[in-house]
Amino acid sequence: MKILLALTVYEVGGVSSVARNLLDCFSEGEFDIILLTEKFFHEHYPIINNNIRLINLDIFPQKYFFAKVSNIIRHIISMRRHIIRETPDIILSFGAYMNCHVLLSLLFYSGKRPKIILTEHSQEMFLKIRNQNIRYIFFNTSYRVLMFLLYCRADYIVTVSKSIAARIKKIFFVSPHKIRVIYNPVNINKIKELCREKDLLLNFNDALPCIGTVSRLSSEKGIHFLIQGFKVLLDKKDAMLLIVGDGAERLRLEQMAKELGIKEKVIFTGLTNNPFKYIAKMDVFILPSLCEGFPNVLLEAMACGVPVIATDSPGGIREAINNGVNGLLIKPRSSLEIAESAYDLLSNRE
Repeated sequence: MKILLALTVYEVGGVSSVARNLLDCFSEGEFDIILLTEKFFHEHYPIINNNIRLINLDIFPQKYFFAKVSNIIRHIISMRRHIIRETPDIILSFGAYMNCHVLLSLLFYSGKRPKIILTEHSQEMFLKIRNQNIRYIFFNTSYRVLMFLLYCRADYIVTVSKSIAARIKKIFFVSPHKIRVIYNPVNINKIKELCREKDLLLNFNDALPCIGTVSRLSSEKGIHFLIQGFKVLLDKKDAMLLIVGDGAERLRLEQMAKELGIKEKVIFTGLTNNPFKYIAKMDVFILPSLCEGFPNVLLEAMACGVPVIATDSPGGIREAINNGVNGLLIKPRSSLEIAESAYDLLSNRE
């Protein structure tokens, strides 16, 4: 059986880690696996097995409107060409943008049509658009329209939370029998092994308790609330803050830590192929996101044996955490609750 997995970008974290876990489970000989991606970042990507063929469309983001439109058209044409050449039995697509591109590439397809399985991992496409520029609103709205028109053509739609499944049923009028909820898989044994890797961090003080997070550094992840909450925590308890990841907000977040006078207590590690060695250093893991589909990183932190705090924001977080049992849920956008809940866990290990 030939299966083509389609991702926008293959990198460390998020959707790519879900794809990587699936790729590891396809046994060689039984399946012919192809990984197709728009962008393949060689510096930071989860290693794939030698038996998996890679198709890198090598299409990178463009800033200007017409260049962005041209990119999308190139992507769809190139994908259609590869599908015709490879004739996969199944296409497994990850994320709203790639889902739309796959469905568009198969319009008026005359060959044997592959089974199409779409996966939805994020709440972002279903939330109200706030404080965004006109270009973002245009493309976001365009993809919502495409989802409304095209999602009914899929054979199945897999969502990573019941919350996303309910939104798809409500907004896109997809037949309920096509929708499946499958929570993200986590390889616990592998995570525990990676936790044991050692890393010497500059300015890290092992004698102090450590709170931290692993995240893309973008506005919807709410990292600025974490930094503000850490500042409040320091008034009660000396500690370190470890922020693992990178993104467009990094410089602004580093500047915020400097302005708050806590720069020496906050460590930004940047991107890493192994975030688990850093999670293992944490006494408390905090996810301050403003929205999430179903955050792998919460399960991964639990697998590392670290207690978790997360915002009760739209999405699948409340499906992963039973408040007060396997983690704490707090209000989104509340630096004070971040500080108080972190202090409670650091003060009461039991």
